[in-house]
Amino acid sequence: MTPFETWKPGTPPAALSEALFGGALVVFEGQASISAVANRARDLVEAVFGTDAPERAESVLDAETFRNAVRTARRAVAADKTIADAWRHTLSEIGYAPETTFGDRLRLRIVPSNKTVRSANATPLDAHRDNWGSGIAAQINWWLPLYPLSASRTMLLWPALFEQEVANTSAEWDFEAMRAAHRAGTPYPRLPVAVQSPDETDAVPVLLQPGKLLAFSAAHLHASRADASGTTRFSLDTRTYWQADIDGDRGAVNTDGASRPPQWSWFECIGAGTDD
Repeated sequence: MTPFETWKPGTPPAALSEALFGGALVVFEGQASISAVANRARDLVEAVFGTDAPERAESVLDAETFRNAVRTARRAVAADKTIADAWRHTLSEIGYAPETTFGDRLRLRIVPSNKTVRSANATPLDAHRDNWGSGIAAQINWWLPLYPLSASRTMLLWPALFEQEVANTSAEWDFEAMRAAHRAGTPYPRLPVAVQSPDETDAVPVLLQPGKLLAFSAAHLHASRADASGTTRFSLDTRTYWQADIDGDRGAVNTDGASRPPQWSWFECIGAGTDD
């Protein structure tokens, strides 16, 4: 039985939030705004990589050219107004009003198969819960694939560990230390991670078709999975919280994360500076 639930846009957002904070993995599909986000992102990626099959570019381009394309494509997607507008409409149609929803930009996630072309912003992520870093129990993660996935090349989730303690590095990880290390060019973990990655045979691979959008609580343990196929994974992800959830003290249970002040500065109002 699949753990994913398909929901229709327009469900009362409080009900959706409660389901997500209880561990539901919710899929939205068929929205024109979701397709607009994915189509525009693909257009940008293909223009930067110079091919209509950028998933195979890692096998054609030299490492430096590939890494430069990664940086350029990520910046183009993050700065694109068409994508930002379509994403705002997506959230609004789902039920989270832009003027009371806070988040970061949609980010282009690139995970190459070939280790020789990977970089800090294009590499698989170890098992982690996003709220280990943000400290926000009401945080919701959103994930959208741009090209077809496979079980060996996607994101993994461990729903069975949603409320089970997992040893992790959240107590010693510090956001400001990470930023300082990044500026200095010295090594520091990008995020808190599980001390030991759980068995991947217990994980659920996300196999959404492009045009489908996954929502899940930031308390879900998840990671990247890459294979040796020579095929790069391109996806979009972002994080939000809804002010009504904060005001109503709604959120996922913090099973194993170190206590830390919420990182509100990572988020800004989705509707800020718009005419919507």
